[in-house]
Amino acid sequence: MKKIYCGIILIGLCVFIPDAHAFWIWSPKTQEWKNPKYSALASPYLQYKQALEYFEAGSYKEAYAEFRKLLTHYPDAKEAADGQYYVGRTLEKLGKPYQAFEAYEKVIDRYPNSKRINEVVEHQYQIGEFFLNREGGEMLGLSIYDFVQHPSIEIFKSIVEKVPYSELAPKAQYKLGLLYLELGRYEEAKDAFQKAIDNYPESEWAAPSKYQLAIATAKFSAGAEYDTSAVKQAADRLDEFIEAHPDAEISESAQTRLRELRNQEAKKAFDIAVFYEKQHKTEAARLYYARVTEQFPESPYAERAQRKLQQLNGQSE
Repeated sequence: MKKIYCGIILIGLCVFIPDAHAFWIWSPKTQEWKNPKYSALASPYLQYKQALEYFEAGSYKEAYAEFRKLLTHYPDAKEAADGQYYVGRTLEKLGKPYQAFEAYEKVIDRYPNSKRINEVVEHQYQIGEFFLNREGGEMLGLSIYDFVQHPSIEIFKSIVEKVPYSELAPKAQYKLGLLYLELGRYEEAKDAFQKAIDNYPESEWAAPSKYQLAIATAKFSAGAEYDTSAVKQAADRLDEFIEAHPDAEISESAQTRLRELRNQEAKKAFDIAVFYEKQHKTEAARLYYARVTEQFPESPYAERAQRKLQQLNGQSE
């Protein structure tokens, strides 16, 4: 009775689902049923060729599935590196940039000798720029990046750490510093710009990194009430930059920023003098007032410091 019942079910499947055998095929070689939808072609070359045809035809979902088959069934084939690269390409085409970045990462990690490495880095950098220029969502006036890591940080860091020899690595290092600067992470910005200077001294990004390093240093030191060392360091770096690059397009803005830094340095020295004066430490106050007049004669604090010196000198007579 059971055999008759099973036979009826099988006949029913054949009658009501006439295409059932199109999905599952018996393989005499492996002695098992296979579904062509999930099975790879007979060789990695044929599988790669079929996947590439889908990609070039703009059928990106189908291309993604076929490239995945290549990587699943032939991970060590010579076509695998290109297949992994095209997984990233198809994900970009499908509007999934972060997943594409992760796919490109696998090319670098698994196939470091791939001829596609430079192309991979170019695509990763473009994805980093995409996230860098995209408007971040806000909630109650706060950026989402106050709570989660900015994706461009991960992408640019990956480029400089995994492929530091690539042509885009210096630019990625510089952009990493700019991003930290924009996010108010000044200490990390200083470190990023310093690495751009130290690791890529011949790069076109070394000069602007010196300028940005001065800005980051100044911003980092802004909260230090009486510590003038960081501000002086920033001003000195700008001096060096302007002297070394007098014709650079950003020298005009650097000159403006230098004046601001010098004024800031003068203010800090003036405030220290006022502090010592209130503590009745006249000699120390006189020393700092004199520093303002001698080192920052063009600052708005020079005249005030001069008047203070005259008052202190009059009191001591």
